[in-house]
Amino acid sequence: MNRVNWRKNEAEALNEIKGGTRLLLRFLYSPEDEGSKKIMEETFNDEQVVKLIERDTAPVMINIDEKKELGKKYHVDWTPAFVIADEEGRELERFVGYLPPKEFIAQMLLSRGLADFHLERYAEAVSLFEELVDECADSELVPEAEYFIGASNFKVTGSAESLGEVCHTLNTKYPESVWTKRCSIWAHLPLHRPFVGYDQGGSAGSGAY
Repeated sequence: MNRVNWRKNEAEALNEIKGGTRLLLRFLYSPEDEGSKKIMEETFNDEQVVKLIERDTAPVMINIDEKKELGKKYHVDWTPAFVIADEEGRELERFVGYLPPKEFIAQMLLSRGLADFHLERYAEAVSLFEELVDECADSELVPEAEYFIGASNFKVTGSAESLGEVCHTLNTKYPESVWTKRCSIWAHLPLHRPFVGYDQGGSAGSGAY
């Protein structure tokens, strides 16, 4: 069975990602916490989870019961906590709590995409968001990914049409989502091309953009 290859320490992980596209993943946990124990026993033994972690990050495991100073340094007040950081160790994104494998994968794709968005690596961000939409289509995180596909494309092109397109997508697919409400201010914007409906073979990663 594949297992996560936890790096020995943060210095090793940071050196590994220097100059590349992967980021640092801090897994901060307490051995006494049920969520931490379950994610280590279940989620981190899932083959797809392991592949995703190794593909996109250099992971470090931190026991905050043993290293209380790191728990304070990284402002961890709930475990398990996952912090994605850049090659200087600066936090970009975080999420907390136990997640089973399927939901963990969706969250990792979203958080990694948002991390790239913060780093202005918009093409990489779009790729991760589209992977979430395509591979985790039933995830409740999909509307947020769709929203940031539009935002990323706008950042690259400067064209408001990408915002109009994502608004159309969200209104069509997820009319009750908070992300649909957040993009409602773009509803008046034109579409770049006729929208390809999802019942006509379009996909979130192709038909809508």
